Amino acid sequence: MGKLNNDFGIIFWTHLSVIIIFILTPFFLPYYIIFCLVILFYIQNLLFKNCILTKAQLKNKEGMAEDESSFFVYYFKKIGFPVNAKRIKKYFSWSILWLVFIFSLFWQLDLGKSPLWFK
Repeated sequence: MGKLNNDFGIIFWTHLSVIIIFILTPFFLPYYIIFCLVILFYIQNLLFKNCILTKAQLKNKEGMAEDESSFFVYYFKKIGFPVNAKRIKKYFSWSILWLVFIFSLFWQLDLGKSPLWFK
């Protein structure tokens, strides 16, 4: 296996970085940009039938059905957690995105904290 497509290669680290950066966006980006990012994620899923990083990372993995392929499902299984792939994928593709957006609304509008990049 090459460095790009092994379990902890550059695509893994890029994917993990994107997830962590997105979770931190309420502190750096205005809520309306975060909302646009959420919408872009869904457009990406419609166009490519999954996250493009997930497709690149898991394209040759055995035992992964296309509709169940997910960054979190794959690594939770790898760690040994029992997973319901469809529930995990739905949770992370719906709940986490919207929770970050809702938190950004609370942080920026209710608490009046301005994002660091837009002061």
